Amino acid sequence: MTDHKVTAKDGSTAIGGDVNAPVVNLNLTAPNAASVSLSIEQHVELELPSRLGAVIAVFSKQSLSEYGLGPRMALPAEAIEKVEYNSLSKDHQALVDYYKHSLVLERAYLGAEQQNSDTRYLVRRKAAIAYKSEIQNGLGLQPTSPSHRLNYVRANADKIVAGVINQLVDDYKKSSGIKAEQETAHLAVSLVVVDSVVACEVLERPANALTA
Repeated sequence: MTDHKVTAKDGSTAIGGDVNAPVVNLNLTAPNAASVSLSIEQHVELELPSRLGAVIAVFSKQSLSEYGLGPRMALPAEAIEKVEYNSLSKDHQALVDYYKHSLVLERAYLGAEQQNSDTRYLVRRKAAIAYKSEIQNGLGLQPTSPSHRLNYVRANADKIVAGVINQLVDDYKKSSGIKAEQETAHLAVSLVVVDSVVACEVLERPANALTA
């Protein structure tokens, strides 16, 4: 808190503060009053940083000038297996983007992990929570059998993946830190979600999946 004080004609005294300390207003109701009125105001805008935001920040500094014509990484076998198992459209924009720019995402992860080695785990976990939210919103709160859940996912896979992407983009917009352009942020999040599909955090995992 600062030391600046201002006394008004009515006898009240205001003591200034900043974003980390309150503004205190002390008001003596009368010269010989036995009571005082004390009001405290505190204006603090709190924004939580995000590991997803850190990945997007690093991603946004990478070159996309080749428009996906440079080095590419084909979807691994386990990812293709999950895409087919969940009936996700093979031409879904997120898959197309991943095929073109997955190496850029990998470099972004490696850059963000310089500050926190758990970045990849935390971001994938966030994607998993968003996926479960999409399923819950679609199926309701009542328990469902695994087969019913799978049938729902297969019938709505494209919509569910888009919903997960939108959730993470909205979450990123609320976090503090460097803000990337919305197009870049959306692309980065799309890649993150497909990466989470590969890691079995988004979409349903086949019983005999190639990955653990």
